[in-house]
Order: sequence, then structure tokens, then C-alpha cells
Amino acid sequence: MDMVIFESLIEDAIERIPKKFKKILEKENIKLLAREKTPDAIHDKFKNSIVFGVFIGVPHNKRSIFNIQSEPTRIELYKESFEQVFKKEEEIETQIVKTVIHEIGHYFGFSEEELRHYRV
Repeated sequence: MDMVIFESLIEDAIERIPKKFKKILEKENIKLLAREKTPDAIHDKFKNSIVFGVFIGVPHNKRSIFNIQSEPTRIELYKESFEQVFKKEEEIETQIVKTVIHEIGHYFGFSEEELRHYRV
């Protein structure tokens, strides 16, 4: 899949997520970034897993004047991961929506276990 198509699918997926989540992205200025490949550091952290995306930043519930953030808050999505699992664009777009909502959950401080329990 061409990177332009992947970025377009992300834009389309953003339009499909519930308004309350879209408002969070806009209000909190959380950027969604498309990446070609999953960085080695992410591969190392999540061994033996396919990672569709990650939340990078300080979770909302952990922010304080004492937290100095070295990187901008963002959600990164990894094209190669989607391509490994899905063949159809519609499937990729559906998973992008799920991934974005899941990563917004991390922004609010929910753990992987909590997000799996609630099927976000």
C-alpha cells in the first residue's frame, strides 16, 4: 500500500470515530502520525507482537507542572503492521479506528489490561 493511501485511510478513519473522541484529539492537540515502519524501540518493547500504533506522551491523568514532556503528545500508526494482518483497505480502515480509540484510552491513563477488559 502506498503511504498516501495509508494517510488517506487515517483521515477517513478519524471522520468515523465517535465525535467525543474526535473532540479530544482536537482539544488536546493530539496529532496522528502515519509511519512506514514500526521503530526498533517499539519492536523491542512489545516483543512477539504486532503493534498497530502507540500513544506517546504523558497520560492526561499523570500531567502536572512537575512533568516536563520532552516530546509532543501524539499517536503513531504503523503501516507495515496493518499490511501484515489485513489485505483489504476496509479492514485496515476499521482497525485504524479501533487503534485510535485504544490509544486515546492510553492518553487517559488506561492500561492495556483495562482497555482489553472494556473492549475499547
